[in-house]
Amino acid sequence: MRASILMVVWCVVAFFLFIVPCFGENVVKVSWFPQELKQGEVLFVTVAPETEIASVEGALDGTPIYFYAREGGGFAGIVGVDLAAAPGKRSLSVKIMDLEGRSFKRVFAVPVHAGEFEVQKLTVAPEMVDFTEETYQRYLAERKELKRVFNQVRLERLWRHSFGKPVVGSVTSTFGLRRVFNDKARNPHTGVDIAASEGTQVGACNDGIVAFARELYLEGKTIIIDHGFGLYSIYMHLSEIQASEGDTVHTGEVVGLVGATGRVTGPHLHWGIMLLGAKVDPFSLMRTVPSEE
Repeated sequence: MRASILMVVWCVVAFFLFIVPCFGENVVKVSWFPQELKQGEVLFVTVAPETEIASVEGALDGTPIYFYAREGGGFAGIVGVDLAAAPGKRSLSVKIMDLEGRSFKRVFAVPVHAGEFEVQKLTVAPEMVDFTEETYQRYLAERKELKRVFNQVRLERLWRHSFGKPVVGSVTSTFGLRRVFNDKARNPHTGVDIAASEGTQVGACNDGIVAFARELYLEGKTIIIDHGFGLYSIYMHLSEIQASEGDTVHTGEVVGLVGATGRVTGPHLHWGIMLLGAKVDPFSLMRTVPSEE
């Protein structure tokens, strides 16, 4: 009887010592790119199992990573480090569950370094810097509406191709610039400004659904496209909006025309990216996320 009990105990111990670690350590490979991040960059995480698994979950310091099945096998997900995030190590956690209900969690340290951002001084109309009470209340209402839009997380991936520039032109203001308007410091630049003539067509940077198509005080005529999993692209200062909220759009499809509406010094497109509340560099998204077709 005692021998039977000891055998059962040994079998249980052997299961946890050998079978579970084998599932985690040897059957699943976790990798990410880039290996080290800067403020405002995007992390692309891949999970490559050697056997069929049921699900993958992940997070970067508590921000969820929504994984999707890749065409060539395995899973991938993206997460962003906000422009204003403090440098230091971030905790990347990945939890994998197999078809038998066993789960395995791995945790990695991902370094985040300070970005190198320049200062840009601009002169604009005084009313675009010193708000009246009426203007300020409008501004607050618009911030509330934008927050509502960005807080919506569509639990599916709508993008398929790699991301591309929405308009041809040179970059006149880079991501993260510390901006000074009329000698008054304001928030850092949360996108990139692309020079183009007024009326130039602006295309969607990837597949998605138009979540916002209205005129704002500072941003001017603005389009926001939902690409799924909390990823949004933003097109500001348009002269014309040529898409409606709820429209499905595809990569390169015209959504508006370059203009000079809102707080600007001349015609250009401001292109921004928001990923689960993190303001990230559009060019980091272009460099990091591959096509999934």
